[in-house]
Amino acid sequence: MILLVPTSPEVPRFHRPTWGVSWIVALLLIVCYVQFYPTVQADQDYIDHFQGLKEDGFLKDPAAEAKYLSERPLLSLTISPKSWSVERAIFSNFIHGGALHLILNLIGVIAGVRICTTFIPFLCTFSIFIVGGTLGLLSSIWITTPGVGDYVPHLGASAGLFALMGTYYVYNFRFRTSYFFWFPSKHGQISLKTSWFFFLDVILLELLLSTAQFLPSSFDGVDHIAHVGGFISGCFLALALRAFQRWPSMLQTRGEFLYWTTFLGEKLKSSGFDPVQATFVGWMELLKINFFNDQLKSKLARHLANHSASFSDEQIKAAMRFFGPTFIRLFPADMASLIQALNQNKQSLPLEWLKRIPYDNIICISKTLATSKENEGDILILVSSYQRAHQSNKRLSQRLEVLIKQMEKVTPNRLQASGE
Repeated sequence: MILLVPTSPEVPRFHRPTWGVSWIVALLLIVCYVQFYPTVQADQDYIDHFQGLKEDGFLKDPAAEAKYLSERPLLSLTISPKSWSVERAIFSNFIHGGALHLILNLIGVIAGVRICTTFIPFLCTFSIFIVGGTLGLLSSIWITTPGVGDYVPHLGASAGLFALMGTYYVYNFRFRTSYFFWFPSKHGQISLKTSWFFFLDVILLELLLSTAQFLPSSFDGVDHIAHVGGFISGCFLALALRAFQRWPSMLQTRGEFLYWTTFLGEKLKSSGFDPVQATFVGWMELLKINFFNDQLKSKLARHLANHSASFSDEQIKAAMRFFGPTFIRLFPADMASLIQALNQNKQSLPLEWLKRIPYDNIICISKTLATSKENEGDILILVSSYQRAHQSNKRLSQRLEVLIKQMEKVTPNRLQASGE
């Protein structure tokens, strides 16, 4: 068995979501379940009585069956394809057909509300849960094939849960998510690109299952159409909210966004920097808030590459601290461009950065540079700098020295021009 559960967007500890507000929604679902449990139980007794009447031959035609089912007690609270209203559609998000149904949705809703509050306030999260869930349930009853479950109640918080999932993907799609993983031999935390699991979670799983829902013989009792409707609604609601907020695409957390909108602009205006320096300071300030933000790192790397001559060695050294192994593996082209620019301006790579970068990162950057023969000299300079930074590691240093000698035979002119 393999288990992979998202726990948080990959952000600094002080940005990580807390459990507090998620329990408000959980408590509301529990209260509604307790309050309306008699109605749910009465509906179950009503259906049991319906089955008995049908077996005894008292309901002889489909019209009689439909008339009897239209009076189900649960339809006073929830919706079905032949009996619905907007008010009941909203209320259906808080009604569950049994304890297991409630528990499963509680787990999902608590996790969904928790991770979404990393980006948006609780009231926005709760509104998306209700509106997205309602639209998901309504889309299910509108799309369901007529005659199949005309008076089957559509209820539960799962559509709202998928709306929260859509919100999370909108806000964190370009960033990474921390997952708890469990294998028979190992378990722990791992960070992976959020976009990698979009297709697994939504496209491959729910869309296929929702398609199967149109086939009565394959119907599994789960309202997958409501899940997909809730997810799509959550995505559109989150996109509308981001547009209203004017949320820049390179920002990940609410903390970054608040700093961007309240303090950063005034700080840059009062600093008197030119635009190149102001942009550099802005990216650096935001990375101090969230040093996991790879989109900001990418912008900073490209900015340094485009204006490397405008920055001092100390500024480059400060910026390079943010370019760690994971970033280099994900954005090798940005690092390659930066190294090229530094070489052209005869600016050295910071020794501290070279010391902490593993050898496979140097290979990754070199492979990117190797796409053009004109970059062979840049590869040689990079490897030579890395070899000098790791002279204390005799084995690695000797290995690199052999590699450098082989490369010098290929690009001697470029090496002499660079002064290496």
